[in-house]
Amino acid sequence: MKNIKPLLFIVLLIITASCGPSRANDVNAEELKKMMTENTRLLVVDTRTEYEYKLGHIPKAMNISQEKFYILETLLPTEKDTPIVFYCRGVG
Repeated sequence: MKNIKPLLFIVLLIITASCGPSRANDVNAEELKKMMTENTRLLVVDTRTEYEYKLGHIPKAMNISQEKFYILETLLPTEKDTPIVFYCRGVG
């Protein structure tokens, strides 16, 4: 996860789509690293612009900029127990 370094201000949000109401929790870089090593079905979504994504991103992250959120439904996994982490460049 050395590619995280250039992204100084990152906001991470994990969504777990379960049978009940969905849960959203903040996670830090260390928690994400642990999740990535333990969960093969984890989906990481980078919501920054394509240009920012190309400058550096978390390995295996999918880039879906906010302008393309309308296609999220077609790209996200259908399995309801797949954890999804969204991140963007936040303000410090």
